[in-house]
Amino acid sequence: MKKLFLSLGIAAGLASCAVEQTIPSRVNVTEISEMSNATSDVLLYSLPTTVIRINVEVEKTISKVGPFYRYSQKMLNVTDVVTQDKEEWKIKSVTIETYGVPDENKQYAISYSGAGSAPFLQLTPSGILSGINSDCLLQDEYLKEFAIEDIPGINDVNFNDVAMIEKQLAKTSTAAMAEETANYIYKIRKRRFKILASDYEQLPPDGKSYEVMVRELNKLEKDHLELFIGKKETFTMTQSFDIVPDKMSTNNDVLFRFSSVKGIVDKMDVSGAPVYVEMEAKETKALPNQPIVYEKDAEVRNGLYYCKPGKATIKVIDKNKLIKEQEVYLGQYGQVVSMPSKVLEQAGVKVHMNPITGALQSIENK
Repeated sequence: MKKLFLSLGIAAGLASCAVEQTIPSRVNVTEISEMSNATSDVLLYSLPTTVIRINVEVEKTISKVGPFYRYSQKMLNVTDVVTQDKEEWKIKSVTIETYGVPDENKQYAISYSGAGSAPFLQLTPSGILSGINSDCLLQDEYLKEFAIEDIPGINDVNFNDVAMIEKQLAKTSTAAMAEETANYIYKIRKRRFKILASDYEQLPPDGKSYEVMVRELNKLEKDHLELFIGKKETFTMTQSFDIVPDKMSTNNDVLFRFSSVKGIVDKMDVSGAPVYVEMEAKETKALPNQPIVYEKDAEVRNGLYYCKPGKATIKVIDKNKLIKEQEVYLGQYGQVVSMPSKVLEQAGVKVHMNPITGALQSIENK
């Protein structure tokens, strides 16, 4: 009798498993705007709006007049000297990048039943879909943002760090001090030559000592020579500009204004010349989007929504000079497409999405 009950229990368990295995998978994806309740028994995700980030690297050169510049030719036979304190800016390089932010008009809810792949979503922290059963990194594709840096000004460049000897400091006139400094430069050059020519009774013990001594003499000469020829110091910084284009964007907007004296200035500051950004969308043939007529009482299910992105050419123009041109893919310039619901009703299916444009990258089996 016990064996009979045991056999019946095993049979019931097997029958129960068989019933569970026959439960069909059902997946349906709905736009949140079409739902009356999007807070219960659903998985939510967003498609992105593509943001264009333009990074502008600028270079500032500060020229500082040396205190002995009037005596450069007479005492050192040097004519290429700084004769005026000034600051000069120039645009060094421009780079164009993109990243995605959630599009409020492209939010979707997934409802499901059964053992399909729908529950295994990969989302970025902001809720953009990056994959199903995917091993991609779950992070937003935000790029490094370059903060505006404090770059030294003309008054921050000086000659206070020059190690002058007592004979130089003891002179009471600028001309006498300049003459003593010029003599000191010649002595440094002579000493360096004797070291390199091994013209000393006691020489440095090894090559490293030679290198250190010559490097220090070079620095001494440079510091004292700058008292005559002046200093030129260069600093760089990068400033970022974000643009969220739509199909109504104009083709010729002022990105910023640039002055050779002030660097990057505001769009409204007429002291700088305008630097423009142009966007030209590539014409792509839209996919047919006719409504489908279903039979009465037929079950209608939508699959995962993704984007077929559009392409645009971005140009950065300084006055009439093209300084950067690049093609980019933009989710908002494309078309939203729904894949068959059966894709997510299969267990173990991997779907990879592009969180910058919302494009479908691949579908594969585990």
